[in-house]
Amino acid sequence: MRRGSFQARLLTLMVCALVLLVAATLTAVHVAGNRNLRHTLTDELGVGARVLNRILAARGRQLTDAARVGAADFAFREAIASADRPTITSALTNLGARVDGDAVFLLSLDGSVDADTLGGQFVGRPFFVPSLVAGSQAGAAIVTFDHRPFQLVVVPVLAPQPIAWVCIGFKIDEAVLEDVRRLTALELSLWAADPAAPPLLISTLPQEKRLALGERTADKVAIAETVRLGSDTYQTMLQPIETGDGSAINVLLQRSLEEARGPLRRLELQIFALSSVALLLAIVAAIFFARGVTSPLRRLAEAAQRIGSGDYSALVGVPHDDEIGQLAAAFNRMGTEISAREEQIRHQGSHDSLTGLPNRRLFLDHLATWIASAKRRGTLVGMVMMDLDRFKEINDTLGHSLGDDLLVEMGRRLRQTIRESDTVARLGGDEFAVMFESAAAANAVEIAQRLGRALEAPFTLGGVSIDVKASMGIALYPLHAEDAGTLMKRADIAMYQAKRNHNAYALYESGRDEHSLRRLAIISELRQAVASEALELHFQPKIDIATERAIHAEALVRWRHPVHGMLPPDEFIPLAEQAGDIGIITKWVLKRAIEDCAGWNRAGFDLGVAVNLSALDIYDAGLPALIGALLHDQGLQPSKLVLEITESAVMRDAAYALRILRDVKGRGITLAIDDFGTGYSSLAHLKRLPVDELKIDKSFVVNLSEETLDDGVIVRSTIDLGHNMGLKVVAEGLESSEGFGILKRFGCDMAQGYFISHPIPSPQLLDWMDKSPWGARPGASLST
Repeated sequence: MRRGSFQARLLTLMVCALVLLVAATLTAVHVAGNRNLRHTLTDELGVGARVLNRILAARGRQLTDAARVGAADFAFREAIASADRPTITSALTNLGARVDGDAVFLLSLDGSVDADTLGGQFVGRPFFVPSLVAGSQAGAAIVTFDHRPFQLVVVPVLAPQPIAWVCIGFKIDEAVLEDVRRLTALELSLWAADPAAPPLLISTLPQEKRLALGERTADKVAIAETVRLGSDTYQTMLQPIETGDGSAINVLLQRSLEEARGPLRRLELQIFALSSVALLLAIVAAIFFARGVTSPLRRLAEAAQRIGSGDYSALVGVPHDDEIGQLAAAFNRMGTEISAREEQIRHQGSHDSLTGLPNRRLFLDHLATWIASAKRRGTLVGMVMMDLDRFKEINDTLGHSLGDDLLVEMGRRLRQTIRESDTVARLGGDEFAVMFESAAAANAVEIAQRLGRALEAPFTLGGVSIDVKASMGIALYPLHAEDAGTLMKRADIAMYQAKRNHNAYALYESGRDEHSLRRLAIISELRQAVASEALELHFQPKIDIATERAIHAEALVRWRHPVHGMLPPDEFIPLAEQAGDIGIITKWVLKRAIEDCAGWNRAGFDLGVAVNLSALDIYDAGLPALIGALLHDQGLQPSKLVLEITESAVMRDAAYALRILRDVKGRGITLAIDDFGTGYSSLAHLKRLPVDELKIDKSFVVNLSEETLDDGVIVRSTIDLGHNMGLKVVAEGLESSEGFGILKRFGCDMAQGYFISHPIPSPQLLDWMDKSPWGARPGASLST
């Protein structure tokens, strides 16, 4: 049995419990036995005192009877009647011999001593125990005589009337105490309290213990409840004896604790022996019980190790219908259920939960396996990366539930289109991938075309017919990559190339990686560029066509990149929107634009500033408060700030966007619709927007001339529409004087473009305002 194991701990616990139980039992027996022993000894000592008193009383009665018989003897009475002292003394001596008396006295009726057997030393003196002759009846008493305890008996001498008293004295010696000792098993000792007498009179103790007790009494040491004499300890009781002469005679009753404890010790030894045997039997039973408990647990532990290593086939067999058997059954069920759940988790970890197709991880594993096999066989492995066009608009317009149904149906169609040996997977979102083996690169294009044809039929979902198109990128091993990860990345690059060129598919071309790496580098460095003030603001003036004076300047952000040089916003703003960093750029542009505009006005130029907002910015609930704080800090009137938004930006969540725009409008800030004419919103929706200006997209203005009738019609119609809706109209992209004249004839309110000025930094803008004919010089009256 291994030390520290559950079996060892269980056995130790059981043995300790048994040992504690036995120890507690022995302790209880010992304590209770000692307590009962002391009570018993106290009772025995009390009984011994009563027995002594009764024996002395019985002895007194016996001696009285013997004395009465001797006093009634005729010869004794004649001797008393002769009044001859020697005869009387001889008669007294004979009487004492007959009754074993130690001293005999003849007393006159008045209580004086007439004769004695002690050499006449008491003759003529009053009797020393007058209470014995005070009545007319016989009497007995214990007295101290000659420094020894005596039992005196007084009987009258009748002839036939009392003529004298006869007193016979009997010593109380060891024989008397031995009678008590035989009856009670107690040791008895008598001593007198008279200082003139020896303390210890008689005792039943052995000689050495009698001497030890004598030393204690001689030294006037108080007798305690327990006294140690020699090697024994005695329970004691000090009891006075009633005397007739008032002398103090005490009896000390003693019981040897060692002798009294003998039966208790034998009982304790018997209990200990029985307990030891029971303990040994219990330990043996505990060993078998511990083995019986831990054996199935050990099997359960071994099964748990097998389950931990992934083996769920072995069941635990425990032939018991108790709790352990129930535990084993539950353990077996757990293993089965874990196996099922693990298989489910394994499937969920490698398959898309919505479509049931392999996910990116499983697809990549299979792709790596196919490439390894193709290396040996010398074949091609191709993959098509597919991304649905306008899927976000479908989700936003029709709802995510319908979008999920579209993805499920998309996966079903793709599975039906590919060969049984090919693999289709959903990589995430609206991205799908197809993996196939091919003998020639041309086969890859055929597969992409077949996939495209599978999407030509509309998807009918929830009563709605949806046309779906996809952009596909093709990459082949070993033509474009040597491993699965690189092949997938290059198929992704080709797919984005097809999306940018509005093609159904594109085959990967060498050199596209540099473009992707540049995009990744720009995204990763953009946030640091904002923090390190690497961005710059350029401003393009907007003029009031009626007064031909500049009234606003549109803020346009630039990035002076240390490697790529000056980057226009068209290159990094869309990347910032994709990465979710557009908010920090917008806040930086707003802060700098408002600071510069406040500086222009402090310099005497009555000039406003326009800032473009991204689609994500107008869903920032904290933006209105931020703009208000910036205007307040710079002391700039809200009317000097124009915020430009696009139609499509509002369409994502029109209700929420309207709340934000109304908050901005309520602060006195001007709102403008940018790139009007290129969005997808309706005029009814446009009417609800709290805007002040429309900006005609530059694609309609840049080539505006008398010959471009279509653009002129669109521009004029837009100007009339804006005016009819109470809005000012701004034309951007003005590049010629002819276009300026047409805009003025159409009644356009404002214009901006290269014909007026290129975007320039803030210090150059002030110089331009001072020197250009379009400039608003200090003090000039501007028409807004």
